[in-house]
Amino acid sequence: MEQQDPGLALARQVYARIDATGTAVFPGELLEELAAHRAGSADPYLRAFLDSVLARRDDRFVNRHYLALPLVELVLSDPESGLDPDRLAALLMADVIRHEVRTAGRPDAPAPAVLAKRLKHARRFVAHALGEPDTDGCPVTGLPEPPATRAGAWLALSVPRVSARHDEYFFLRALQCHELTFTTLVADVRGATTALRAGDSRRAADLLEHAVTVFGRAALLFRLVATMSPEAFGDFRQHTEGASAVQSDQYKRFEVSCGRPTAERLASLAFDGVPTVRAEVFAGHDDLSRAYLDAYADRPPHPRLAAAMARLEDVHQRWKTTHHSLASRMLGDLPGSGYSSGVPYLSGCLRNRLFWRVGAAECPMPAAS
Repeated sequence: MEQQDPGLALARQVYARIDATGTAVFPGELLEELAAHRAGSADPYLRAFLDSVLARRDDRFVNRHYLALPLVELVLSDPESGLDPDRLAALLMADVIRHEVRTAGRPDAPAPAVLAKRLKHARRFVAHALGEPDTDGCPVTGLPEPPATRAGAWLALSVPRVSARHDEYFFLRALQCHELTFTTLVADVRGATTALRAGDSRRAADLLEHAVTVFGRAALLFRLVATMSPEAFGDFRQHTEGASAVQSDQYKRFEVSCGRPTAERLASLAFDGVPTVRAEVFAGHDDLSRAYLDAYADRPPHPRLAAAMARLEDVHQRWKTTHHSLASRMLGDLPGSGYSSGVPYLSGCLRNRLFWRVGAAECPMPAAS
């Protein structure tokens, strides 16, 4: 394949160097050579790969490029691979399992007890993403394999670590899975909005109940990341300044799909880092809160739908609380890598509500616990 695919061959050579040292120490002459390759290539996969490698050189090192999301999105959209966000997330987490097993015993790899816990959470995530029963950490029936397509071959190169630190590999994959999980949540909420506009409250409730279930997958990612020590995190975090989860497009897209945020939040750092999503808000895109208020302005709401919205609000609040606790442990008093204040910023976010407009209206809705 490499003889017939020079872009993939070049990327594999670069990736071998990433695996050995991380991108943070790539010399300037190498970066300029890679920039020249990018400029002369029409291969979208190679260009997306090099965009991540060259992000700091290009002065656009943000969350999207740190996580190689342009490359991951190309893999996801490949029609020959037949992937959806859930299946792709399962593949990425299966890769974590293989990587952890393959590198067990190296000097900076986790101790056996920590490794066992990490593998347990990773296997549970794979099972959840595939719709299999909760195995409580028991191995799923065969880990899923990447598709035997060109896109599948590029998937192995989508971990552009800034360091050679062992734990950065699984951390980066976990953040990619976070984006894919919220891609599913966005689809659920938008689907519920469309169904509600069409007068199908039952379908809307079904989709929101599925979204509540998917949030369990997001919680598993926090348990996985919690197996990393603050020292290991700090070791590679020193090279990630400028890239932060505060810049997550899909999380913000989920938020605005539930309801237009307050003017204060739209004007905050939270939306400064996601200009594309902010533009979507001001373009007047529909959202679930607006559809709910329109549908039930003069009649009682559908009980299952109202209850599902309350549960979604509740699991979202609990998810944020867990995120706050994990960040407190990992960061302490340090500022966020995306120029936020760090833990104090997350503390302020705990006050935000997805369905604040519905809660403030007269339409009855069960209160989230």
